[in-house]
Amino acid sequence: MKGFRSRTFRLGPYTVTTTIDRIIVLNVGGGRVRSYIFRKNPFVGMRRRTVAATLLPLVAAGVLAFALSYERPAGGEDASDEEKKNLLLLSSRTDFSAPVEEKGLQIRTHLVKNGETLSKIAREYGVSMDTICGSNRLTSYDIIPVGMLLKIPSRDGILHTMKKGQDVHAVAAYYRVPVSKILAENQVRNYDFIPDGASIFIPDAKPMDLIPGFIWPTAGRMLTCGYGWRRDPFTNERDFHKGLDIRANYEWVKATKYGKVTYAGWLGGYGMAVLIAHPGGYKSLYGHLSRITVREGQYVKQGQVIARSGNTGRSTGPHLHFELIRSGTHLNPRGFLK
Repeated sequence: MKGFRSRTFRLGPYTVTTTIDRIIVLNVGGGRVRSYIFRKNPFVGMRRRTVAATLLPLVAAGVLAFALSYERPAGGEDASDEEKKNLLLLSSRTDFSAPVEEKGLQIRTHLVKNGETLSKIAREYGVSMDTICGSNRLTSYDIIPVGMLLKIPSRDGILHTMKKGQDVHAVAAYYRVPVSKILAENQVRNYDFIPDGASIFIPDAKPMDLIPGFIWPTAGRMLTCGYGWRRDPFTNERDFHKGLDIRANYEWVKATKYGKVTYAGWLGGYGMAVLIAHPGGYKSLYGHLSRITVREGQYVKQGQVIARSGNTGRSTGPHLHFELIRSGTHLNPRGFLK
């Protein structure tokens, strides 16, 4: 047993981690993380290939799927919040993948009902709040008139109404989008004859990344707890804090970089959380949220609002818990944020 290290295997929708005394199985799907722990590890002492060869038939036979169908099966226990989070970060299902090109643009309409918020509508349709605001001339994320009929494109961009004397070149320069891209998206044959008042769709009205690297996810930059060793506020025990706690009193939270939302939902002690996978093997985690405005599978731009900070989960007050990970290794975000 001497020198035994934990090992992680990705087997279809499951991530299996073997340690010296247990086997931890993780399944991510349906907006939640399901986990199962076997106290005894029969694979201790086996080589990595032998463990994988033994686990594969079990998965094929559906044994792991059967175990995961119960919240707290006999002989097992729930994984800790930290184990769930780390297994989620290692899961191949939360890795970045390039977007699939949509065949055609669709403009949906939505009648605002009493009690609806812009964030809820944006999440329902899988687009950013900026897309809805820009396409409907809304000036606030928080104020939306009941009974208003919204035009919502099927992907992020802006519906622009042509003004008198305006041509497509001026529109392209204003939004920083190539003329050819606008013409192709709107199937315009002759850009010299776009009538006044016509609506044209401007794809990617903002660049995916405003600046190279990562931006701060909040307007403020005051930290209540940094990256590194600290005293746990609940247990007073010494532990390693793998992210930054940023003071944010129910404020809008933005994506630190362009990427794909691979998890959005409840994450134990981290409360409501969002995980975004970025090109290059990076992942960013946003925890203790009070509201989530994006959904799994949605692509977000750098600086796009994804949530509102809060006090959910294991928290001592409203703030944002922010982590940055690359290839399964936690990084100190302070060295990357611009």
